[in-house]
Amino acid sequence: MNVIGGPGEHVQLTDRLAVVQWLRVFLAVAVVAIGLLDGDAGEVVPLVAAYLVLTAGVEVVRRRVPGLVHPAMSWMLLLDGVFLALALVFTGGADSWVRPLVFFDVTAVTLVVSYRTGLKLAVWYALLLFLGHAAASAGLLGDRTTGSFGDAALNSTGLLLFAVGAAVFSSVNERALRRSRAELHALVELGFELEHVRTADDVALVLAQHTQARLEFPRALVLVRDGENWKGATATAGGVSRLTSPAGIGSLPEQVWQAETPALVRSLDDDPVLDQLLPFGRNVAVVPLVADGEALGVVLAEWGRGPRAQIPGVTVETLAQSASQTAAALRNAALLSEIEHLATRDGLTGLANRRLFEETLQREVARSHRRQAPLALVVLDVDHFKDVNDTVGHQAGDAVLREVARAMVGNTKASDLPARYGGDEFVVLLPDCTGDDALAVAERLRAAVAVDVTAVPVTVSAGVGAMPLNAGDGERLVAAADAALYSAKREGRDRSVCSARVAEPGEVPDHPAMRRGAGAAERSSRS
Repeated sequence: MNVIGGPGEHVQLTDRLAVVQWLRVFLAVAVVAIGLLDGDAGEVVPLVAAYLVLTAGVEVVRRRVPGLVHPAMSWMLLLDGVFLALALVFTGGADSWVRPLVFFDVTAVTLVVSYRTGLKLAVWYALLLFLGHAAASAGLLGDRTTGSFGDAALNSTGLLLFAVGAAVFSSVNERALRRSRAELHALVELGFELEHVRTADDVALVLAQHTQARLEFPRALVLVRDGENWKGATATAGGVSRLTSPAGIGSLPEQVWQAETPALVRSLDDDPVLDQLLPFGRNVAVVPLVADGEALGVVLAEWGRGPRAQIPGVTVETLAQSASQTAAALRNAALLSEIEHLATRDGLTGLANRRLFEETLQREVARSHRRQAPLALVVLDVDHFKDVNDTVGHQAGDAVLREVARAMVGNTKASDLPARYGGDEFVVLLPDCTGDDALAVAERLRAAVAVDVTAVPVTVSAGVGAMPLNAGDGERLVAAADAALYSAKREGRDRSVCSARVAEPGEVPDHPAMRRGAGAAERSSRS
C-alpha cells in the first residue's frame, strides 16, 4: 500500500522525508527516555536499536537509490506504528507515556507528509491498539496488559477523531498552499508571455486569457485607453476575442483609479456599457491598470456563483499583481510604439520616411507578384524649391513642405503610403492601382498643392510608374517614376507624366495587370 499520498504530495518530497527521518530519531530517543524512567530500558533498548538500524537503512536508500524512496518510506511508516505499539507494551501499556508520542507522530506526519497519510497512519495505530488488546487477552503478552477493551476503544476513537481534526485543518492549509503556488506560477507564466508581445492589443489579450484560464474567473474583460476610446479583449471558456468600446464606460474605472485598489461589485447593472460588454456580470472584481501614476486601463473579472459568494483574498491579490505586471507591459508597448513611430516617420512632415517607404515597397512588390495585382508609384517634386529657401528663408520652406505633406495625406486613401523621399521630393505608393489610376491621383495631388499650400504658393511636378507595365521590381519602379518626373520638369513643370519605359519581357510576369496598363503606355509614348 502507498501511504505517501497523491501526486500533489510529491512536491519537495526530499525535504519532507528528511524531516520524517529526524522525527524517527526523536521518537527513538523519547522511547529510550521513557523506558529509563519506567525501569524497562532492558527491553526497550534492543527495540530502539533495531528501529534505528531500519531508519538508517531508509536514509541510505533515500540518498543513493531515489527510485526506491517511495516504497521504502511507505513501509517505514507502517513500521513506525509497530515500533510505537511495541514500545507502548514494553513501557506500561495503557498508562505508558508512549501514548502521547502516538498522537505526536500522527500530527507530525499529517502536517509534514500529507493529511491522507496522517489519516492512514491513525487507522493503522487504532488497529494495532485493538490487536494489542486481543494479544493481551489471549495471554500472548505474558503479564503485560494494554488495558481493557473499553480503554482500547476509547483510545482508538480519540486517536481517530484527533487525526480527522488534524487532517481537516491540514487539508485546508494544503489547499491554500497549492493555490498560492499555482497563482505564483501563474504570475511567472504571465510575465513570460508579456515579454513576447509588442502591442497594447496583444497585451490585453494575454491578460484576459490569464485571468480567465489561470486565475479561474469564468469571464474576464480588459479595457485599455486608446485616445478618447477604449480597446481590449474579453475571455470566456469559449476563447478570447478583441473588442472596441465607446468613450463613455461609466464612472467605475475612475473610482478604482482614484482609490488605486481593486473594487468588488455585486453586479454591473448601474453601468449600461460595462453591462453590455460583460452581460449579467455578478460578483465582479474591478482592478486598475496603472503605471507610473498614469491610468492605462481596467480589468473586470467575474467570479460569478451565488449572490453572497466571496472571492478569495489571495485570488484578488494575485489579480492585482497581474494587473500591475500588465500595466508595466502596456507602458513598455506604448514606448516601443512611439520609438518605432519616430524611427519610421519624417520629423518635419510626419509622413513615412524613406526607410519605411523602402520596406513597404518590398512587401508590396512581393504582394503584387503573388496576387498578380498592379502596383503604382507617384514621385512628386516641389518646383523651384531652392528659390523658396533663398528668397523667403528655410523656415518658410519647411512650412511649405509641411503643407504639401498635409495635402498628400488629405488626398490619398488609408491603403496608400505617402512618404518624404528626401529634400523636397515626395512619393506615394499605390497598391492595386494601375498607371491610369495613378496618373489621376498625381493630378489630384498637384491640384491640391496649388490650392492648399499657402505659406508660399508653389506647384509640383509628378512622375508616375506602374507595375508590371514599367517595371518588374521595386528598384526599376522607382527609376521609372523618377524618369517620368524628370520628363515633367523638362516639359515645363507643374504637370504629371507617366513613365514611357516598358518593362522587358523577362522582367515582368504575364498577368492581367500587364494588359490593363498597356494602353496607358502607348498614350504616354505618343505624347
